[in-house]
Amino acid sequence: MDLTVGVLGTGRMAQLHSTALRSIQEKGLVIDGERHNVAVAIYGRDPAKVAPLAEACGAAKTSTDLESFIDDQAVNVIDNCLVNRLHFTPLLRAIQNGKHVYTDKPLTNTAAEGRYLLRAARQAGVHHGIVQNMRFQGGTSKAREIIASGALGRILHVRGVFGYFVPQRVENRPAWFYQKAEAGGGIVHDMMAHFFDLLGWMIGPIVRVSCDMTTVYSERETAEGERFRAEVEDAATVQMRFANGALGDVFVSWARRKHEEVPYFEIDGEDGSLIFSFNAMHQQLQANTPGFRYDPTQLQADPMTGWEPVALEGGDPFEIQLRAFLEGIVTGVPAKPDWEDGVRALELVEAAYESVDHGRAVHV
Repeated sequence: MDLTVGVLGTGRMAQLHSTALRSIQEKGLVIDGERHNVAVAIYGRDPAKVAPLAEACGAAKTSTDLESFIDDQAVNVIDNCLVNRLHFTPLLRAIQNGKHVYTDKPLTNTAAEGRYLLRAARQAGVHHGIVQNMRFQGGTSKAREIIASGALGRILHVRGVFGYFVPQRVENRPAWFYQKAEAGGGIVHDMMAHFFDLLGWMIGPIVRVSCDMTTVYSERETAEGERFRAEVEDAATVQMRFANGALGDVFVSWARRKHEEVPYFEIDGEDGSLIFSFNAMHQQLQANTPGFRYDPTQLQADPMTGWEPVALEGGDPFEIQLRAFLEGIVTGVPAKPDWEDGVRALELVEAAYESVDHGRAVHV
């Protein structure tokens, strides 16, 4: 089977996807001894941005016309890396053209749109996938493996911290993230679409959500100095309860000066605990846990005493997930995560916003 993946967009995510696809192309997509050809095509509005990306990934074709690109029968997989506002319509058009569909998260700007797309994809019989690179990072994939093995025993609670400082003049991320019509929401919509998926995958179903949020800068500037009103939140704390009884909390902020690798996680179980990022992990089992008595008048012992490093496997998470998605198309066995996971994440995101609106936890 020959696969031509049409990447929509030329921004940072499109570049990550295109790089991953080029690597798959070079290494080969070999299943049961048979090699399947993978080609890349690029769509972008600006020819000046399309040309260098196409050259870097060896694109088979390019276009600046979105609709004709999606309609092109030579492209049989669509990979949507456009702004959030431009997920629903292009993905629906691709499905109507019988294309397999893959998209950056979040699936769409609303759960209702997401459910509509999921139904359409199922009815069309096409494969559907959503980027959740956090599942495929070294630290998080190892954490799930350890939890599933039972080494930590009953999971008690999990904590995640994500953030870095985005100055009032937005120079280290696209300014459209602060515009509701383009982004669909702020940091909760953007990052909890990752964390709800990841924690549900690692720990189990999430059944209750509570959230509080703030907009640190109500007015911002583009990198070019154009002032605009920030319409969404840029910091939030989200609490959750899992079906197995565990508690969770995640702090996300675009106004935080970080002190650890982003993101950072702690998971505590009855029989052991993990502290980890994407690229490093330490484990402490109950047998190696030193006794602790809190004395505020004394300097505490080294907090890393009793923590042992855990070896992790590296690799490009975008390449790992894209390869699995393409293999699923060839074998007919759909890969996860898919749009069912994408819809669930959107429903949890909307529950978080609902909890802010009503000042109470929301059961989901």
